[in-house]
Amino acid sequence: MFGIKKKNELSDEEEMKRFQGGDESGFGVLLSRHGPGVLRFIRKMTGVDAARAEDLLQEVFVKVIERRAHYDPGQKFTTWLYSIARNHCIDFLRTESFRRHGSLDAPIYAGDEGGAVVIDMVRGGERAQDERVYDREVRDVLDEGLGGLKEEFREVFILREVEGLSLDEIASVTGSPLGTVKSRLRYAYRDLRRAFTESGYFDERRKARGA
Repeated sequence: MFGIKKKNELSDEEEMKRFQGGDESGFGVLLSRHGPGVLRFIRKMTGVDAARAEDLLQEVFVKVIERRAHYDPGQKFTTWLYSIARNHCIDFLRTESFRRHGSLDAPIYAGDEGGAVVIDMVRGGERAQDERVYDREVRDVLDEGLGGLKEEFREVFILREVEGLSLDEIASVTGSPLGTVKSRLRYAYRDLRRAFTESGYFDERRKARGA
């Protein structure tokens, strides 16, 4: 699976160091490991089609090549890479004029203590078979909800819940204090809960459960 280092494989940082030393194969390994994740990040951040996202992905990795001498092997590679990808997406959105304008465990149903949260639906996979018919609907509502988030909320949500970066890593990628990252995540969850509520998704779920 992409992004998972097997036994005896070099770490991302070691592969990047090889690339800095002139071994082109190091770059190939990093592209293979992280290309799919960065592509996914680009599509969700910008909302462009697959072909344009592939172009942006190539541009991001061209920047990796151009800036390889500036990479510090003591820094986590994924933090450095997603910083480049994030800034490139922001530049693209500004250039193309394509900007789209509780607690983390707050229940997804208003007043339903202990209810499912938005992130449970994002991660999915553990729902009962009779609930999986809603998967496509969930994904459609989520994509629309993400598109409606402020850019700073959307990026931290994607980096955290889609790409799996830690809060500290996200703070480094975005150049924001840790507290700001946490606040932006809370706002993202709040706005996504609102999107699901306004879509009528919760009402349909209640009806399906005979509530």
